[in-house]
Amino acid sequence: MVIALLTDFGTLDYFVGAMKGAILTINEDAKIVDLTHEIPPQDIRAANFTLRACYKNFSEKTIFVAVVDPGVGSARKAILVETENYCFIAPDNGLLSFVFDEEKHFSVFELTNEEFFASNVSRTFHGRDIFAPVAAHLSNGVQPKEFGAKIEDYICLKTAAPRVISEWKIEAEIIYTDRFGNLVTNLKQSDLPENFTLEIGGKTINRLQTFFSEAERGELFMIFGSAGFLEIAAFRDSAEKLLNAENGQKITVKALS
Repeated sequence: MVIALLTDFGTLDYFVGAMKGAILTINEDAKIVDLTHEIPPQDIRAANFTLRACYKNFSEKTIFVAVVDPGVGSARKAILVETENYCFIAPDNGLLSFVFDEEKHFSVFELTNEEFFASNVSRTFHGRDIFAPVAAHLSNGVQPKEFGAKIEDYICLKTAAPRVISEWKIEAEIIYTDRFGNLVTNLKQSDLPENFTLEIGGKTINRLQTFFSEAERGELFMIFGSAGFLEIAAFRDSAEKLLNAENGQKITVKALS
C-alpha cells in the first residue's frame, strides 16, 4: 500500500522522519512516497494546489497524508476523506477543498477514535501522533468508519474562479508560484478566447508558447502547464521576480478580434 506524504515541514528537522517512523512501526511493509515537504509554511492554498496537481498520477488505493496545519492543537477537526479511488488524511482547514470540488462521490470521517492514535498525542505534532498512525492503520485494512463518525460540516475553501467582465475581458488571478518563478493562473483553456493578451502589473504579455525554449532568455510568455492551467513564465528566468508578482495578484485577459 502506498502512503504519500505532503507537508510544510521541510527536511532540516526530524518531523518527516518521525512521521515515517510512526507509519513503519504500525505497517513495516508500507511504501512511503514524499510528494513534497517544501510547501511554504502554513500555506494551505499552496498545499491544496500541489496535491490537486498530482494525486491522479498515483495508483488506486493510495493514501495521501497532507499536513499543513496552522491550527494544530486547537478545536479544528482532523479528517479522513474516502473517494472512489483514494483516501486523504488531513486537518480540516480547507486543504482538501479540491476533493470536494472535483470528486463526485466521497465520504468525510472525523478522526476521533483514539485507539488508532499514538499513546501520547502532542498538541503540536498531530502529523506524527494522529495522521501518520491513522494512515498506517488504514493501510493495514482498518475501514474508514472505524476512525470516527461521518460528517457533513467540513471546511471547503472557495476556489478562485475567473470572472467575466465583458465579452472581451476576463479578470483572473495568480494562484500558485513554483520554484522556477512560473506564475500559475486560475485560467484553463476552456476559459479563454481563441486569441488573447494578458495584462499583469502594467505589462502586457501576448506570446503563447507550447514549450519553454521557444522564447529568448528573460522573455515573458504564456504557456499551459502540466496541471492544465495557464502560466506566466520567462525562459531561464523568473517571471515572479521580473513582474514582482505574488499569489492572489489580479490579472486581466483581453480578447483579440
